[in-house]
Amino acid sequence: MYTIIMIDDEDEVREGIKRKTNWEACGFQLIGDYDNGRDAYEAVERQQPDVVITDINMPFMDGLQLTERIVTKYRTVKVVIVTGYEDFEYAKQAIKLKVKDYLLKPINSAEFTEFLQKLCLELDEERKQREDITFLRHQFQESMPLLRERFLERLVTSGMRKDEIERKLPMFGLHLNRVSSSASVLQIGAGAGSDLDASSVSNFGHTILALDIDDFHRELYNDQVAEEELLRFAAFNILHEIVEQEHGGAVFRTRDDKLVGLISGQQDQVEVICQTLAEQARYSIEKYLGMTVTIGISRMYESLQELPKAFQEALTALDYRFMLGNNRIIAIGDMEFGSSLDNTSYLRMEKRLIAAMKMGEKSVITHTLQEWIEDLKKSACPMDKCYGKLNKLLVALMNVGMETGLEEEDVLGLGDHSFMELYARKTLDDVRLWLEAICLAFVDRLADKRTHVSQAQLESAVAYIHENYADEQLSLQGVCNHIYMSMSYFSALFKPHTGETFIEYVTRYRLEKAKEMLATTQLKTYELAAKVGYSDPQYFSVIFKRHTGMTPKEFRAANKAGSNV
Repeated sequence: MYTIIMIDDEDEVREGIKRKTNWEACGFQLIGDYDNGRDAYEAVERQQPDVVITDINMPFMDGLQLTERIVTKYRTVKVVIVTGYEDFEYAKQAIKLKVKDYLLKPINSAEFTEFLQKLCLELDEERKQREDITFLRHQFQESMPLLRERFLERLVTSGMRKDEIERKLPMFGLHLNRVSSSASVLQIGAGAGSDLDASSVSNFGHTILALDIDDFHRELYNDQVAEEELLRFAAFNILHEIVEQEHGGAVFRTRDDKLVGLISGQQDQVEVICQTLAEQARYSIEKYLGMTVTIGISRMYESLQELPKAFQEALTALDYRFMLGNNRIIAIGDMEFGSSLDNTSYLRMEKRLIAAMKMGEKSVITHTLQEWIEDLKKSACPMDKCYGKLNKLLVALMNVGMETGLEEEDVLGLGDHSFMELYARKTLDDVRLWLEAICLAFVDRLADKRTHVSQAQLESAVAYIHENYADEQLSLQGVCNHIYMSMSYFSALFKPHTGETFIEYVTRYRLEKAKEMLATTQLKTYELAAKVGYSDPQYFSVIFKRHTGMTPKEFRAANKAGSNV
């Protein structure tokens, strides 16, 4: 039901209309009547009716003044003018004010009722349209993430006109065509609060990185499809946080499950920014998700309309994984046109350095770093490319720590701040001394850890398995988290300790428990499977037969027959 306020300075007119009109039958409720425009406007402000029916000639404030104030402030209120004067000037003013209708006195009761009924239908239709618009707006907002992803995918695959790009970037909350507030944070030699002038904007450039997951640790997960999708989602979130939330770029997922990042920044900065963000993403995904990724990086382009070229370059760079192997950052510029740095010599140096660290050969570490830094100096390598190689080395050192069971801080002493500490070094000699101190300290910490590895940790792991074997979510990662040890290091210690791998041990222990239950209970196969950590009874039966040569049912029957002899 809609609400109406009526204004007329003649009491008998108002009373006559009130008395002769069946308001509710017409779909309305009369919530007030007034004899002047001033009081009526105050009522409109208080009650905000759906319809106002007003005379023109009234004291204090006439109907046209009242109408002008109402339609200016309350655009949804319908105003109907009623007057006894057939004056064309009044009609013109009323139409100019966009009144709903114009009625002449004396008002015929039947005609007024018909008018109200028609007005009610119009209000119903407007309300329905508003509800439809609200629903569509809600649907649009819910679809925004997908629409944004499809927009970005189209931007880098088929391209768009400049005017379309400029029109749609704000709609999706993207700022790729201007300097983001975080761009200066990653500038070499610029403070986080430094401003970028107009000339900086004209030197703006864009690069694309394409990230692909190398493989999943399939032995860790029971529900493969769900776990892989969850890990892809988690990898997307990590890349999104690093590229989009911290830097102001854009991240989306392609239909073939590659993750794509659009990085924008000053032309002389954007390549090193992209390299740094890529290294952070690759390292974080391996650290937090336990899987490796390879990232391909395009050249820098000045225009967003050139992004399809950049995207194809990033994908081409990613294809070099076939020759170079997994878990790498591959820049197309280095691959196709070479570089003042020999990537092969870097890989040879990295391999030699890591081997010396694991073996505790301090003199080899010192000599290897000295030799490599001298090679960097002789190559006259640009600073950004030097930082790129040094970033790779830092990540490699972190990986060594993970492999040997050391904490991140034990390797670099700085954790997530290691990259910032690197950029604080002003010369290659400073970098060499810093890296040498890190590597030698690593050797000491690794030797200390190997000396003091406690058997109690392994016993704690075994006890944890015994306590949680019935949990289908029991995993190598969970056990390692429980005893604060890396998965690779735990695996290296666990087999000598138990004579079995983690999977072999858990499987055998679960099956031993299953045998006990088969011999002592009448549990059905699906009930028994759930009690020993298998959600799929069919899979449990397959595993049981593979290890015992019998199905659970056959085992129970054989055990029962043996007991009766």
